[in-house]
Amino acid sequence: MEIANNTSTKHTVHSIDNLVISEHIPLTGELVAGDYLLLMDFTPFSTTVEGHSHIALKVPCKHDALPKISIATGVAPKLKMLDLGNAITHGTVDDKQVALSIGGQACLFHSDLPNGITDIVLINTSNETLDFDTGGYSVAVSIHGTAVQHGSMSMP
Repeated sequence: MEIANNTSTKHTVHSIDNLVISEHIPLTGELVAGDYLLLMDFTPFSTTVEGHSHIALKVPCKHDALPKISIATGVAPKLKMLDLGNAITHGTVDDKQVALSIGGQACLFHSDLPNGITDIVLINTSNETLDFDTGGYSVAVSIHGTAVQHGSMSMP
């Protein structure tokens, strides 16, 4: 007795694509209170290696060196505010102290980006319109992300 098997078995094939980005984003123009700038959307990739994705920004700040902006990260539309920490006030160049932040003008912030995000948004959280044209404001983002591609393969 012979049994006919005319069905095919499908197996899922996974491949991993890597993404490494280092992007400098000059901030220009005006941003009214409560408005935002989408800095980056790298879907279908997401950050995956702890400590390998980073943001640095020079932005307008208050007299107490707190930023007038916030950075939100996540997978849109679910975003969370990123803790930028304290402004980096001083550094050294050839063993000489250099001011990197001036309260009331511009401050430098650095932060690691969390795993699993695809979107980065800069939000004007001040009560004023921010003018990015004077001050050399910018954001630098370094991302290490991966995307898993799902496919299927027919087996005879």
